This record gives sequence, C-alpha cells and structure tokens, in this order.
Amino acid sequence: MKRLSNVALLLILLVAGLSCRQAQDIKAFTEAKYSLRSVKDIKLNGIDVEERIQQRRGFSNEERDSLLTAVTSNSLELGATLALHVTLQEQSEEKRNLTITRLKWLLEVEGEDALTGTIEETMVLQEGLNSLPISTPVGLPSHENLPKYTGLSRLITLLGQRTDIREHVTLKIKPTIKTPVGNIESPAFITVSKPSSLVAFFKQ
Repeated sequence: MKRLSNVALLLILLVAGLSCRQAQDIKAFTEAKYSLRSVKDIKLNGIDVEERIQQRRGFSNEERDSLLTAVTSNSLELGATLALHVTLQEQSEEKRNLTITRLKWLLEVEGEDALTGTIEETMVLQEGLNSLPISTPVGLPSHENLPKYTGLSRLITLLGQRTDIREHVTLKIKPTIKTPVGNIESPAFITVSKPSSLVAFFKQ
C-alpha cells in the first residue's frame, strides 16, 4: 500500500512538471528509513525534562496530572532538538536533500493513536544525521471530531508501571514537501524508530 502511494505521488509530481531529478529525490526520501537517534533539550510546558533525565527523576503525580490536563485542553507545548538519521534505500553520487515546510507527527501506543501534533517549521533533511530544533503543540487524536483517549490511557498505564515501553510505542511522521509547483503532503505516515533517551526517561 505504501509503495502504491509513493508511485501515485511520483506520477502526480511528474505530471505537474517537476524534473526527473526532483521527483527522484522526493521518492527517495518518502521511501527512506528514519531513525530518531536522540532527543535533547526537552521541555514540556516549562518543565525541563532533560534535567529530569540526568537526575533520573520522573514526573511527580501532580506534574502528571497537570500535563494530562494540558493535553486534554490542547495547551501542552513540547520543545526539543531531534537527532534524526535518514538512510536512503538507493545510493547516489550527488548529495540529496528535501525541504519540509510542515510536519505532522503521531505517537501510537500498542496500535492505538495516543498523541499528535504539527510542527510548523521549515526543515531541510539530508541523508545521514540531521539536527532539528522543533516546537510543537501536543494534543489528542480525534475521530469524527471527538477526542480519542484509548491510546493516551494505555500510555499513562505503561508509564505508571515504569516498564520498557519500546515495544509498545511507535512514532510516525507525515511531512509536507516543498516543490517548485507548491507544497505537497505525503500521502501516508512514515514510521520512525523510537528515541532512546525518552525510553530511558520513561523507564525510571
């Protein structure tokens, strides 16, 4: 299904008048493997999560309640610097890059949508390691204009158990790509591997 979406996107871009090189670059990045190597300078509504990680100290019950309230009221803000590694499936002698003007993200817990948001910042991705300072609101996913709480409930349960959540959590991204004919959103979410620093924090 993913490959069909990529082919459809490529055909649209070619028909729209993009050069073969531009279309190939976009196709290469939509089929690339994305790995989130680390998350640094993490702040949630002013709480310095990076400091908590270093001190091996988690959220208090009051802080968790406050963050949960912020999520449900759409007032939670996340700031961080992502170290995102991009591995292209096909190698090229020429350096490739991709400009992203908008990035939707989705956190799934045991297959259920838990948290989501949109990064309204322009980012340029290159093959290899990319350092990306980001700021994004954090909210609940919805279905038919109603918020979904199942995924968030599962996340809170896992955090309360202080267990290794790597096998339960999946991060996905949906980039909007800058092209000479306008911005085009990826037709599907791309799965990213889990950030090790956040996993370490949640295991405390």
